[in-house]
Order: sequence, then C-alpha cells, then structure tokens
Amino acid sequence: MEAEIGGELFKIIRNIINHFPFFDSWDDVWVNKSIINWYSEGQTIDKFFEKYKGKGVVKYRFWEARKKKMTYLSINFPTHYDRDTKIFLKDILSEKEGIKFSFILMKQILDTQVEEINY
Repeated sequence: MEAEIGGELFKIIRNIINHFPFFDSWDDVWVNKSIINWYSEGQTIDKFFEKYKGKGVVKYRFWEARKKKMTYLSINFPTHYDRDTKIFLKDILSEKEGIKFSFILMKQILDTQVEEINY
C-alpha cells in the first residue's frame, strides 16, 4: 500500500507546488475543490482527493539501516473535500516528514534500478 499511496502522494505534492506557486512556505500551502478544478474537473489532484477523502490516517515505518532505527510518519487524509474546505499540505504531512518520505521513496526506487554502487 505504501508504494501506491506514496507514489500518488509524491505526485500530488509536486503538482500542488508546481501548479499553485503563490505560497511562500510548506505550512502556507492550501487547496480546495474550487481552486483545483478551476480549469477542469477530474484531473490528477482532484482524483487523488476524491479517492482518499475520509480515509483517516495511514502510518508508515521505515528501517534506516545506516542509523539503525525506525522512522515513523503519518499521512493524514482530509475528512472533507469540497469547494469551501481548505486542505493544508501541513495537515496531510509535515514538511520534515514530507521531505523524508520523498527521499525514502526515491531511494527505494533507485535501489531497484542500480545494480552496484562503488564508494
């Protein structure tokens, strides 16, 4: 499940930041159904929020071999997705967790693609 949600979430965060570049920090970023669908409905971000609204919290844990510890993070899906409800990126995932999550996912992808790393 982490690969499915992780890939989709990573894409959504990228799309929100790319398509709505008028925010100064992670904690300021918000969207709602009106903004997301100002051009047309049923696009990637809209589909994601329709699919996961009301799903609650999904918790992940990752083993960090170099640190020899587990990393825990939670993805909090919005309870509502409508024209008036602001969905803040910080409420889905904190900036620190978001960055760490994206690095972990990227490393997992690279680990499946790279045969050998010489240090």
